Amino acid sequence: MPSKDYVLELSHQYFLTKSPKRYRWLLLGIILLGTCLRMPLTAIPPILDNIQQSFQLPASLLGSLTTIPLLCFAALSPFIPRLASYLGNEVTILSALLLLTVGNFTRVLSAKWLLAGTLLLGIAIAFTNVLVPAIITDHFPDRVGPLTSLYTFSMTLFSAIGAGASAPLAAAFGWQGILQSLAILTFIITLAWLPNLRLNHHLQPPTLTAGKTSIWRTPGAWWMTLTMGIQSLLFYTILTWLPKIMLSRGVAQTTAGLMLGLFQVAALPAAYLVPRYTTRVAHQRHLLWLIGLLFVCGLGGLLIPSHALWYLGLICILLGVASTSMFGLCMTLFSLKTTSAAETAAISGMAQALGYLLAAVGPVSFGLIYGWLHSWTLLLLALIGLAIAMIAAALIVERKATIFD
Repeated sequence: MPSKDYVLELSHQYFLTKSPKRYRWLLLGIILLGTCLRMPLTAIPPILDNIQQSFQLPASLLGSLTTIPLLCFAALSPFIPRLASYLGNEVTILSALLLLTVGNFTRVLSAKWLLAGTLLLGIAIAFTNVLVPAIITDHFPDRVGPLTSLYTFSMTLFSAIGAGASAPLAAAFGWQGILQSLAILTFIITLAWLPNLRLNHHLQPPTLTAGKTSIWRTPGAWWMTLTMGIQSLLFYTILTWLPKIMLSRGVAQTTAGLMLGLFQVAALPAAYLVPRYTTRVAHQRHLLWLIGLLFVCGLGGLLIPSHALWYLGLICILLGVASTSMFGLCMTLFSLKTTSAAETAAISGMAQALGYLLAAVGPVSFGLIYGWLHSWTLLLLALIGLAIAMIAAALIVERKATIFD
């Protein structure tokens, strides 16, 4: 697994040897953006009991803390490229960072502010999710793989830190202080982003710049959207229900929590390596077959009622590597299968809109079905079927030179 020192050294190497001086702050900003996108969300589940006790919230309302951001991603993603064409990519990212700072700071003040702050977080992260691939394509078309690797590695690393450290830190310092410390982090990142405003680029709709049909009427875009959608559904469904599945196998609650941490930590090498590999090969079909095999083995392995820790740990590693590999591949394909930053933003917005809508529906619907069946077997078989469908859709995208073919 690449260490933090290695990533910093590689980033420093980019700054000194491969990048014009005017892009140094942009390189740093892209990496820093990855640190603050998932962590505000993954830090919440381990401290839900603390939040519920402080604000006397009903259990049903706690689920909205995950659902609200996902619905924001789904509702806003298609419109973000249009706003970015008016404000500019870098200015829009700055606005998102300011919203992220305010959301992190205010959501600890009261129950109403908890929901309002979560809404601000969802809006801010939606903007950044869509525009970062476009910014990479715009300014670094010859280094899409390495920069996407650093971005996804940073996102995955700090996602795992948020999930693993929030509960013990909350016990020591209080959950309010932990979440507000994220506001300090995002404010510092906001300051580091300011030099990038001189690079502000206004997107133009791809239909105007390339003379191509609307992204919503392009078959390749729908196959890419289906790939991203199933990937999101698989990730958030596994993330939500993996501990519960292990509890049903007789694993202790603390052990199930550690296994979820292993699921995220095991993904770090894939977060770094997959985007780099994707851009270095002419075809990605072999990688797709490997990812599909990992999903089938990991989900199929959960059908075996074993409670051996080595076995469950292996399952978590397989699923963690598969999930993050597919995410990194999708993020890279947004750039590889388009010819301009505007096209990248358009397909990123479309795919993430419908993808996160599926992600929001998936965990809830699977929970309802489990409540009726009281069995994981049919649900796991359904996830295996979805993983196979995802790989089939991705193979169709992989055969195209661009989304618009």
